[in-house]
Amino acid sequence: MAYQVISRKWRPQNFNDVVFQDHISKTIKNSIKMGRIPHAYIFSGPKGVGKTTMARILSKALNCLKGPTDDPCGECENCIEIKDGISFDVIEIDGASNRGIDNIRELRENVNFAPMKSNYKVYIIDEVHMLTRDAFNALLKTLEEPPAHIIFIFATTQIHQIPDTILSRCQKYFFKKIPIEAIVKHLKFIAENEGFIIDETTLYPVARASEGSMRDSQSILDQIISFSDGEITLEKTISILGVVPLESYLKLIQYIYNLDALKAIDEVDRIVMIGVDIPRYVDGFMDIIRTIRLVNHGFSINTILGFSDEEVADIKNIADKSFDEELSILFRIATDLQNALRFSNNERICLEMAILDMISAKKSPSISSILQKLEGLNNNTEAISNKLNTSQTNSHKNSNPLVKDSQEKKIIISESDNQPNVQIGGGEDAREPITLTNKVLKKQWQDLLSRIKDKKTFLFDHLKDSHIVLKNKIVHIQFPDGLTPEFHSKILEKKDLSFIQDELSNIFKRDIVVSVVNDGIGADRKSIKEDPSLNNSMPKNDKQVGLEKLRPTVKKVKDLFHGKIIEKGE
Repeated sequence: MAYQVISRKWRPQNFNDVVFQDHISKTIKNSIKMGRIPHAYIFSGPKGVGKTTMARILSKALNCLKGPTDDPCGECENCIEIKDGISFDVIEIDGASNRGIDNIRELRENVNFAPMKSNYKVYIIDEVHMLTRDAFNALLKTLEEPPAHIIFIFATTQIHQIPDTILSRCQKYFFKKIPIEAIVKHLKFIAENEGFIIDETTLYPVARASEGSMRDSQSILDQIISFSDGEITLEKTISILGVVPLESYLKLIQYIYNLDALKAIDEVDRIVMIGVDIPRYVDGFMDIIRTIRLVNHGFSINTILGFSDEEVADIKNIADKSFDEELSILFRIATDLQNALRFSNNERICLEMAILDMISAKKSPSISSILQKLEGLNNNTEAISNKLNTSQTNSHKNSNPLVKDSQEKKIIISESDNQPNVQIGGGEDAREPITLTNKVLKKQWQDLLSRIKDKKTFLFDHLKDSHIVLKNKIVHIQFPDGLTPEFHSKILEKKDLSFIQDELSNIFKRDIVVSVVNDGIGADRKSIKEDPSLNNSMPKNDKQVGLEKLRPTVKKVKDLFHGKIIEKGE
């Protein structure tokens, strides 16, 4: 017997064998059981999902010697002839090549003849949307009042091109694209019955390449089997398909996140050297960005996009390190690249420049990454409030500011610059008397800024224009730019405030509570004498001759978000 390709050899022969079109199979089977058989059907859907196959099964169900039946035997003379395509009572017409009015006139003449040996004469017109308008008009009257022995089955991929007058006279059935999981399961079944060893992971690229078409996936499987030596591997599959493995895309995204331009360009060189089409590579890269973004939004990419469990795990590892805003920027750059490739003579240069743009965009902090760093800072405000309440409670309980406690070392805090020294509480490890005044506090503050200048640059840049004041036994950090304390609290991370508290506590040998307040709350407004090495000078005027000068913090915010001043208020 002559060789048959897989798509023909494994074509379903009954309703139950049709993959993922149960909503249609069940409806048609029930209509046959109930004897409610319409004279015209129209099957609409993408290519390769079972429209013509379903039409042939319906023809067998109507003309089986045991029927009409919802379960054709497949063994009687009529079933075998319909399966082989040689039945005189089942006529298949290609609408693309028989689209004229003369062809339809011939059909109208033939419908008056009764079937030779079957219950019904069935006309299957494939790609019916290709018929001309005159041909549709000629078919209209016959379709409206056909002979009792005539059944029309129309199949089309573009139902919107069929006149409404035709559609209104047919029962319409809409076929769906077949999910990746269903295709993989069916292909594995076919391969095993053909005697080949195959892993489900290997079939996922095949199923994705078929884009929901079972026929296309079977054609690809046929080609892979011919290339293999009995064992179908992922490498051979990718080689046949000519697609880039998922690993390449994930590597490239990882290099972009790591700001590793050298390795990213090396990956571009590798895919160019193996002959990958760059526009197709960019399409795949955009699809992976989309996939990662869907993962971040909680979608199940196993069912929606069709990835194996191993592939899903790799994608989730990247997604855990991604921000939605950054993915949006990467996608926009890739979209611009996709448009540029249409008019470029050097696709590789466009791809390399786009990747470098992505790395540059990644270097700039996104709002999402900043918000993540600021997450939890609201709790810091609550913690400070609790400390303030505790401090006030203790002050009410102890009228004498010097609390005697052999277990703790206590110190009197003075808000006057001329407060005399106060002795620390006793105990074996009592220390030297310490004086805490605003003057001493400011001097220690400048020393602290000097120490963190090189080690904590970001913290130093934010604090260098600040000054501190002692009020109600709390050390207040004040800023001269007029912004709200909530703004500075959000810029300062919780660990930064903890660091400042720990440093001051170590200096003054007691617990220090630090708070960020408005400029002028219980504070003197004298300029801070600073260490020249800090390079920290306060602006004397917001306006200079002929030039307005931005406040330091406003300038930092503008530079951080790459913004510009649209309007200045007084």
